[in-house]
Amino acid sequence: MHSLVSVGIILFYTFVSQEVVSIPFPTGAVRTECRDRYFWVWLDKSALGESSWSYSVLNELGQRIPVTEHIAAQCGFTHGVDLYGNPEIRISFLACSIHNVFDQDFSLQLQVEVTSLDNLTTAYEVSMNCPLDVPWSPREIVCEENYMEVSVRRAVPGITSEALNEDWIAAWPVAQGAMNQVWQVIFHFQNDSLQDMMATQAHALGYGFNTTATRVLFRSPYSTQQTEVTMVQGLEVEVARAMVFYKQAWMILMVDTAVACPVNPPTFTATTFRWPSPRIMPSLVAFPHQYKDESIEMGVDGRRIDRTTIVQNGYIFLTDTNFISITVPIGAAGGLTESDVIGNRYGTTYSIKLLLDRRWQGDESDWTRHRILKSIRTPFAPQMPVLINNTVPERGYFDVSIGNFLPDVELTMIAIGAKPLMPPELKEHGFSLEEVLNPNNTRVFILKVPFSNPLVEQKYLYGNIRRYTLHLKYTFFLVPKSKSFTHPGVIECEVPDVVLPVFEGFCEAGQIGLVMTRGNLDRYWIPYVGSLQLTNELAVSQNYTVQDDGNYFYLLVPFLATGLVYEDISLHGVTARLDFSLRDNKTLLAMVDFSRSCVFPTGKLLVCLSNGTMTATILSLDTKPELNPRRTHLRDKNCRPVTVDETKALFTFPVATCGTTRKFEGNYLVYENEVIFEREMIPEANPIITRDPQYRLTLRCRYRLNETLRAWAQRLLREWVTPGPYPLGLRAYQRKRAANGQTISQPAGGASTDAKGKAWLWFLPFSVALSGVAATVDTILPVQLFGR
Repeated sequence: MHSLVSVGIILFYTFVSQEVVSIPFPTGAVRTECRDRYFWVWLDKSALGESSWSYSVLNELGQRIPVTEHIAAQCGFTHGVDLYGNPEIRISFLACSIHNVFDQDFSLQLQVEVTSLDNLTTAYEVSMNCPLDVPWSPREIVCEENYMEVSVRRAVPGITSEALNEDWIAAWPVAQGAMNQVWQVIFHFQNDSLQDMMATQAHALGYGFNTTATRVLFRSPYSTQQTEVTMVQGLEVEVARAMVFYKQAWMILMVDTAVACPVNPPTFTATTFRWPSPRIMPSLVAFPHQYKDESIEMGVDGRRIDRTTIVQNGYIFLTDTNFISITVPIGAAGGLTESDVIGNRYGTTYSIKLLLDRRWQGDESDWTRHRILKSIRTPFAPQMPVLINNTVPERGYFDVSIGNFLPDVELTMIAIGAKPLMPPELKEHGFSLEEVLNPNNTRVFILKVPFSNPLVEQKYLYGNIRRYTLHLKYTFFLVPKSKSFTHPGVIECEVPDVVLPVFEGFCEAGQIGLVMTRGNLDRYWIPYVGSLQLTNELAVSQNYTVQDDGNYFYLLVPFLATGLVYEDISLHGVTARLDFSLRDNKTLLAMVDFSRSCVFPTGKLLVCLSNGTMTATILSLDTKPELNPRRTHLRDKNCRPVTVDETKALFTFPVATCGTTRKFEGNYLVYENEVIFEREMIPEANPIITRDPQYRLTLRCRYRLNETLRAWAQRLLREWVTPGPYPLGLRAYQRKRAANGQTISQPAGGASTDAKGKAWLWFLPFSVALSGVAATVDTILPVQLFGR
């Protein structure tokens, strides 16, 4: 016994570092508990903060031995975190450097080193004393997370021939040949081969050996060269078939320290997981026909639980001929559901630490206690955040909730529209954020945003319906894992709260006007006159009168101003139309529009159409005595007025007809014709007497040679005409021409448009020769006959 202990101490002490003076932990920073063959130590994660930690064990000589991963598996230490993220250390009563009083009382001295972010290290001491609560079984096997351990009572029983199974028989010659060796271990494999080695060799490979007052101990890490994975009832079981023997006084003591632990993973469904174990493991039971269960108990977090708790928590604990299985609903009490993020996707995992504690009897000398401590974590399960629109339009605000999040999730930012806001800033912008706890301990965040807030997008739809759109982007942070994720949302609400503007149009001398009584949405729209945006520059350049007091909008457009549509030309005047619209500030679609037409009387006028058509009116009052308009014609006597009354005549004709001449003047092509009054002469054959005045009116149109679809006026006023459906004014005009047996080609949207699809239309000034006195036309006007 003493030889093995000495070997273990010598090998273990190679890891001893310089002694560090330690102090007690602050109150509440550490928690300890004696629990069923284990020392349990928890450090408070909030007390540690961002500091790192490590720990050492102090042996009976007060020497500090740092516990590494290798030493932990070899010496019976397990460390990690509990379900809540607190550092956890679990140490076997039979671990290295434990003060053991006859296997009944056990003492531990730990030193925990805490290193801050600025690399300052403080050592804290943890001392524990634990008595044995339940007597030892002859054989006890523990399947820990990082090692397998078996301890066997070393009182020497009588050996019968029945007890000599194959492992014993195979190991016996080796033991006989080792009479002079103090400690040795033999590994037996499934293919019946053996491997024997000195205890020092096995220790160097990571195995642990020890003897106490009453027991022999063997400890093995998982997945060594000497362990094997076998299949038992279709489940994976890791086995180390080890036999330890040593010379004690006048005898050789052989101890079967075989150990077997199920290592199969659980099977998962969407709502549960099942963890099965073989009921009988052949490596541990020499005579299965004599096998008898004494007790099979389930536990959580190292503690056994009763049947009532099993039912209350929804666990299913079953045993049949071949298996022992534990089924746990995901999210059940006793475990912990945590948040996680993978690829900006929020999800959860469920963790629980199960215990399977069994006692069985083989033959009359086989009394075994077998415990498995199993930490299980479910795979990442994506959980789409639930975004619910609870908005009631009549309340005037958005009411949006998002959930359901675990307590480890914090809402750090909400981007509303394009403006990111942290929770404390929301109130400053008129928003409300509330956190509500659900019965299952998840949380919901409720956001309220007024419709009228500038960060809310508004769009007029139709009638009195307006659509409010709330663009959201939530940013969440997982506190323990330092991960973040975002979740977008778009909430729309259609509300009948629009008051449309009301229009009233009127005609004044030489002007078209409108008065708009404002609604509650038009201030967000852009005013247009025809196809031109109503800007200050346009209003000034065209002498518009614009007034706006917030309640009423007033617009007055002069008859000759750009922006009006001229629908028709007749003997009675020119019909002009004001098209006013309010357009969406983003899409420029017309939200509302209003039109008002007015007829303005004109005197003599000439229109040069871009399609090569000339239109002119004459007045009978131009001469003394007055002429009869019905007796007027162009150079071609067959070209007479298309419309005539007692005082006026209207001519419309293509420039290539009616005797029209043309000539070049610089960069212009000039077309010219005349309106001639046909006087009555007496006698007709040789006229010498007449009461009619002499009358000739020259009509002249000029077109640029390089832009034949552009006409020019003296004032160089221009008006674009947009191709499109012809309004009633043009069609009426065409019908009038057709009634007189004349036709007019389509000026826009047809073959006569220019490369840009536009047409030009002008009124041009001209002179009238009357009895040697020159008179000028009283109207110079750009006219648009078609298209809006």
